[in-house]
Amino acid sequence: MNCMPSDTLSNLIHRLSGVYRDPQRVLRDAETLLNSPLGHHLRPTTEPLMLNDGTSTPPVLMLSGTLPMTYRGVTYNLPIDMYLPPPYPLRPPTVFVRPVASMAIKENHRHVGLDGKVYLPYLHEWRPQSHDLRELAVWMSSTFGDEPPCYAKPANQSGGGGGGRSNPPPYAQASVTSAYNPNAVSNSVRASVVSTSTILSNSMNSEEEQRRIAFEKEIAEANLAAETARKAAAEEARLEEESKRLKLEHDANLSNMRAMATSKVQFQIQQIFKESKEEMRRELKDQKLLEVGKERIDILLKEGEEQKNGLIRDIAEMDKAVEELEQWLEAVEEQKRNTGEDTSSSEQQQQQRQQNVDLLALPTDTHSAQMLELSAKNAAIDDCIYYLDRALVRGSITLDVFLKEVRKLSKEQFLAKAHLLKIAQAKFGTDIRSNQV
Repeated sequence: MNCMPSDTLSNLIHRLSGVYRDPQRVLRDAETLLNSPLGHHLRPTTEPLMLNDGTSTPPVLMLSGTLPMTYRGVTYNLPIDMYLPPPYPLRPPTVFVRPVASMAIKENHRHVGLDGKVYLPYLHEWRPQSHDLRELAVWMSSTFGDEPPCYAKPANQSGGGGGGRSNPPPYAQASVTSAYNPNAVSNSVRASVVSTSTILSNSMNSEEEQRRIAFEKEIAEANLAAETARKAAAEEARLEEESKRLKLEHDANLSNMRAMATSKVQFQIQQIFKESKEEMRRELKDQKLLEVGKERIDILLKEGEEQKNGLIRDIAEMDKAVEELEQWLEAVEEQKRNTGEDTSSSEQQQQQRQQNVDLLALPTDTHSAQMLELSAKNAAIDDCIYYLDRALVRGSITLDVFLKEVRKLSKEQFLAKAHLLKIAQAKFGTDIRSNQV
């Protein structure tokens, strides 16, 4: 035994870190016992606990020393070793009675085996929530005070037998033998001797009977304790099997619940993935449509810009042509004034020409009349566009109005030219293109 009296209890518990599941509970229970009157002669140390199967545990806390007990008004110190196993406080402590060389363990004791191990109801009914080491010491002191587990060996006895029962002392009979005289013994003396012998015999038989009854009672109590221990062990085994079965059922239920939860989560994730994938596909499709629309808008904007530039160039050319025409008209008017022509005669001639202009071309058939009408309409549209351009230059109309009217006149002009082309093809039977009309 590795006794370390100088080490404190907390240092021992610290050295045993990893052995106990609840070291604070071990420290608290041990300090409570050592600080109590029953634990003043106990000292903490560490030592492996030898199990019934021959194996041993790692070093555990052991309280070694003596436990006071009171037997017939006299206090005795009983040597014990109290081991705290690693599962403590779930498992009860293991206690051994360690008799000295001059003592022996009583045979067939109800609470102590021949190996010194202590069996108490308090240990069999151990509950971590309500049992502790101090109450165990109180139980041991009280129980062993009523029935000590050890007895002092006789001087001539070397072994541990005897069962704690000494032989009855020899009864002295000197007074009887010294008073006996075969030659002078009266009847009264003989009667007294016989009576004394009968009393002594009855006393010895009564004592032997009491010893036999006590011995049988001890055997019955030992058998009862052994039966109680077996029942407690069987109950403990049953509870352990029940605990294992409940644990297996709990593990199975937990595994099933985990599998169901995993399946549900996977199903929901798959649904979310499908919905997200479909939404992304729609978004990509919309994005492609937007890109195509953007490209079309860019093309239309580019074409509109080109048309605008073309119209600006056409307007500039038309302005130039108008300016040249105005200059030519001014020159003609100036020439007329210089030649002194009569304005009134010229106006009359102009009216005559305007009146006779319809007679310049007379159609001979329906197709010719239609072609003449469409050609006149085409020329009139050209004149209208010309004067619209003049109005735009002078600022009489806005560009929006100009473009709107030009678009409408251009559409009518296109229809007139197409109609004219169809009539020409029907009339002449030739393929005449629109640019030749």
